Amino acid sequence: MLPTPKNYAIYPSVIPADREVELTVVPCEKAFLLVEGEEYDIGITHIGADEPFYHKSQTRHFLKATAHSGVLRFTYTFPGEMEHLIFLSRGETKLQEFNIYSLKEDLYRLRPLRGDFHSHSYRSDGKRDPAALAGHFREQGYDFFALTDHNRYFPGGEIDETYAGVKTGFSRVFGEEVHAPGSVVHIVHVGGKSSVADLYVHDREGYEAAIDEYMTHVPAHVPEEFRLRYACCMWVTDRIHEAGGLAIFAHPYWMPGGSRMVNVTTEYATMLLQSGMFDAYELVGGMGQEGVNRSVALWSDLRAEGLKISVVGSSDVHGLEKAYTFPYYSTVCFAEKNENDSIISAVKAGNSVAVEMTGDEYARHYRCYGSLRLVTYAQFLLRNYFPAMTRIEQGEGVAMRAYAIGEAEAQLIELQAQLADNFRMRFFGQMPPALPTPAMLAFEEKWREVQLNGPISKGSIVYTDKVSRQI
Repeated sequence: MLPTPKNYAIYPSVIPADREVELTVVPCEKAFLLVEGEEYDIGITHIGADEPFYHKSQTRHFLKATAHSGVLRFTYTFPGEMEHLIFLSRGETKLQEFNIYSLKEDLYRLRPLRGDFHSHSYRSDGKRDPAALAGHFREQGYDFFALTDHNRYFPGGEIDETYAGVKTGFSRVFGEEVHAPGSVVHIVHVGGKSSVADLYVHDREGYEAAIDEYMTHVPAHVPEEFRLRYACCMWVTDRIHEAGGLAIFAHPYWMPGGSRMVNVTTEYATMLLQSGMFDAYELVGGMGQEGVNRSVALWSDLRAEGLKISVVGSSDVHGLEKAYTFPYYSTVCFAEKNENDSIISAVKAGNSVAVEMTGDEYARHYRCYGSLRLVTYAQFLLRNYFPAMTRIEQGEGVAMRAYAIGEAEAQLIELQAQLADNFRMRFFGQMPPALPTPAMLAFEEKWREVQLNGPISKGSIVYTDKVSRQI
């Protein structure tokens, strides 16, 4: 996605609520260094605050701040958990508008991550090398992904071995897609430290004996036609939990082979979602738009009946050519760290949002599903944080793929990963912004003098008017 260039940035852009904070407006390019000693006007509007007259804001607050060393600093206490607009002006000229978000402490301390819990490589029925697929995900701005090849846990190890010792900004979540014999339900296992599929692949007799035992524990309300499949799901989810993983109920409205028959009927899907055996529901993903619509409707109906289950969005990507799911379905979760166990814990705790993206690289729109609090915050991030991160991370993803086939050095990945991490820490106030150096200030002062002493013109036409610039 090609971004609209900005002249200025404001850091931090996510701040603690109800606490005085210092914000810094910095130039994104040398030509926009703020003028030394000049006074600028700052207007602040709290988007989530009560507004009695929506057509003309009555709640905008005004400050003045003086520029020093090319930047502008001011302090303010932002009330409550909400988005805020900041308007920067000089005299009658409006320079730029900024969006920031204030959070309560419990959410402020968590790190927003964008990822995918369901994907496939050439090691099952996908079309891409596992390590290269990781690079493709990073190129699209993902913080993590799970490689979940069908009945195969081991391909993820290729990714770990390929990038061993390289400090990437990207994490692999352990995973596999489990297709237990006797059941058509696809269960995505992520985060566990060992394979579940290997248990029935290498010991079919032991598995079948275990299912016979599980059949005796199937709840009485389950109809006869579903009992075997239900017992298989019970066995799978128990094994996933024993491995320390997350059990995701995947794409019930997928239509195999282009048929009109769904993978799991609504009656059976409802039983499974209400059973409590699953940790998360793949709400949006590889089901086609009709399937996604039905999936969201089912979830809405069950929520009205009291169902509480975490939701995720996943691409179920197999090939990247004309892929309608990648990078259009994803998960935004809020975790303590970008690593396997922390991500799994975040989803189990309900700190996830399923995301459906529409549009193209020039105009993207997002539908988010989850709690109102998390959806509101995720929408802010999808507009103001993740697109900027994607632009930085694209180079890292390309470098990862080049490194995987011996065409680039690890240092190229690590330098770009550090750029991304620096931006993240500045955005969330964990690192001070990069300030103009004395050499940069002197450079711009010299060239501003050249500009002011040059011909007064616009394009090819010479004017007698004064130069109109922010300087």
